[in-house]
Amino acid sequence: MTTIAWDGKTLVGDRRVSVGTTTYSSTKIRRTADGRLLGATGDWYVACAVMDWLDKGGPRPDGQGSERWCTALEVTPDGRCWLHGRDGKWPVEDGFTAIGSGREYALAVMAVGLDAKRGVEVASRFDPGTGNGIDALELEAPAAEMTSPGAGTLAIAA
Repeated sequence: MTTIAWDGKTLVGDRRVSVGTTTYSSTKIRRTADGRLLGATGDWYVACAVMDWLDKGGPRPDGQGSERWCTALEVTPDGRCWLHGRDGKWPVEDGFTAIGSGREYALAVMAVGLDAKRGVEVASRFDPGTGNGIDALELEAPAAEMTSPGAGTLAIAA
């Protein structure tokens, strides 16, 4: 699989793509012409088609809703974050998020105040589906302030 992480400022993705037991390197995040940031995990052929669809429009690509699937993350130029899955999209109202097989590592790292880059680096160390280096894209426009209560914060009881 992979790890894609968003910390409210930077979208980071690893580069490992697996086909059977062979791994390749590929860029899994991109910036669209209108300034959105995209990243995807899952079946890589479907993920590429979904990112193309999110970038250029048109009909939703085949493969979603079947055994071939992907999850995509979209960040708008104003800093809003959306997750796209088999059945549609939904907003992420937290200050950070991650998708893919190494998401728990990245989420834990960001929950203690570190950035998405460090989150994907840690996921690369412990998750066998994450690796081959990382790519990072910063949001060009300043992110909008979150309006939901507690957005971007996580209280950890001692």
